[in-house]
Amino acid sequence: MKKRSYVGLACTGHDNALAIVNAQGELVFAEAAERYLQNKRAFLSPPDDTFRIGKLIEEYCGADDDIVIAKTWSGDVKAIFERESQAAAQVLQNAQQSPVAWQKLFGLYQATMALFLPPMENAGANLSLYCGGHPTRNAIHKRYNHHLTHAATACYTSPFEEAVCLIVDGYGEGASVTAYAYKDGRLEAVGPDSYPLDGLSSLGIFYGAIVCDLCGFSAFEGEEWKVMGLAPYGKLDQSIYEMMRRVIRVNGLRIEFADDAPNAVAELEKYRRAPGSDAITVADLAHTGQQFFADILTQLLDNLYEMGISENLVLGGGCALNSSCAGRILDRTRFKNMHIFSAPADDGNAVGAAYLAYYEDHPEKRPKVASQSPYLGSTLSTEVLGHLAKFGHIDTLVKLPYDELYQKTARLLAEGKVVAWVQGRAEFGPRALGNRSILADPRDPAMKDKINGRVKFREEFRPFAPSILEEFGDEYFIHYQDTPYMERTLVFREEVRSRVPAVVHEDNTGRLQSVKKEWNPHYYGLIEAFYKLTGVPILLNTSLNVMGKPIVHSVEDAIALFYTTGVDVLVLEDYIIEKR
Repeated sequence: MKKRSYVGLACTGHDNALAIVNAQGELVFAEAAERYLQNKRAFLSPPDDTFRIGKLIEEYCGADDDIVIAKTWSGDVKAIFERESQAAAQVLQNAQQSPVAWQKLFGLYQATMALFLPPMENAGANLSLYCGGHPTRNAIHKRYNHHLTHAATACYTSPFEEAVCLIVDGYGEGASVTAYAYKDGRLEAVGPDSYPLDGLSSLGIFYGAIVCDLCGFSAFEGEEWKVMGLAPYGKLDQSIYEMMRRVIRVNGLRIEFADDAPNAVAELEKYRRAPGSDAITVADLAHTGQQFFADILTQLLDNLYEMGISENLVLGGGCALNSSCAGRILDRTRFKNMHIFSAPADDGNAVGAAYLAYYEDHPEKRPKVASQSPYLGSTLSTEVLGHLAKFGHIDTLVKLPYDELYQKTARLLAEGKVVAWVQGRAEFGPRALGNRSILADPRDPAMKDKINGRVKFREEFRPFAPSILEEFGDEYFIHYQDTPYMERTLVFREEVRSRVPAVVHEDNTGRLQSVKKEWNPHYYGLIEAFYKLTGVPILLNTSLNVMGKPIVHSVEDAIALFYTTGVDVLVLEDYIIEKR
């Protein structure tokens, strides 16, 4: 067989992405479309951009390789969505007197399916066009079940030889929850063979379309993060919790609507955030919704554990991004170990699709048993960096050896400066992990408000993450767990909270990143220099963007952010610029 490279296309219609596995089975590139386009979530934009796809193929694939185009939805998706839409219509027809809020929920689902079906069908057209115009490349098309691509991403990036995998998201192909047994590189679906086709019995949709919406945030804009950030400022409201119990329930490995769901959804409307009111007014709603989410997911995981498949858990799907819940899973369940990849939502499925196609062609091969590095995206253009140095006429721009750069940047951080830090390849997934980050001194209790107000331009209740040298994890966190992707939230030890107040959230937690020298030597070197200077092995880390925009992609993006926000220092590779 002629050599092949494998391009996975995440093509849900939101958070589209592209991943490349080369002919040797190595994951060599992965990036969300929003980064290159600088268009948040890249709604309805193709993952294989017309003007970029050829350059990526030439850079990361063999010179004459055929290209396997692997999509993250099966060929049955249109028929499945049509059946779900008909089932949703039947639910409404059988309950014509149902509350308006219930009808709105089903109407939203039907509209969303109509919106997202075309990109699911049409993704890959630009890549096919490129192959068609190339003298030696052929295009081979493959499609995979959506939850299977979630599971492949989750398991093939894990450090486990065997595990049980649970996918929990908004919607898939007839299911919002699917479980898989993983062993020796093979995935096998377990649990119920069929699921209710109502399209909405989903923990992800409950959290986004109900809880997030009632709090006054937009799930379409990806604002579920705000619910998590707001929740610690509230307390459990038992009456709200009981109403939520009347909306959805767990049945084995299924999420189902409860019998009184229409009325319960309508009753929850009275807790909706009033227009123009401060978010803190719905903190109890956010707290209760977060608690209910965690309880439902725990029930699912308990039922999964009872199947006796493995004590290693791999979690995927959009619900795995709920880091507040993820940090409690090992304490609340009997699983011994857990892996959540840096991109567990739909963008990450590009990786799973590419891997599925590769292993389908190479059944004798097995994935490496090692955690996957998240640094899979684009680098800064050295040509543009050169132009900046030559034509920028920035009198504070200097180029330093890295040891000096670490020392200088650490001193500036310790002086209270806010630093934009851009190094190497971009992270894959929604979280900045030290290569496209805004950094600051966590010791300053005013730093959180300073960055929210002068740099991120976002709500005051939003927390910031602590990036910590891995070897200090136990010293700072209760029941410390290795957290390389900032995927889980843990509780700070009481005796250290006053040392780093800027990264301790309202409930004494932090969504940490364990920083390893072998994964990110430059970021490790900077934090190590800060530790030697201050005695604190932690930096405040947040993504290099402003609210409503994607993380920066290019030199030009970084320069624009630097000069239009309150960032004090910009580090681009080994160049450093200070504002006067």
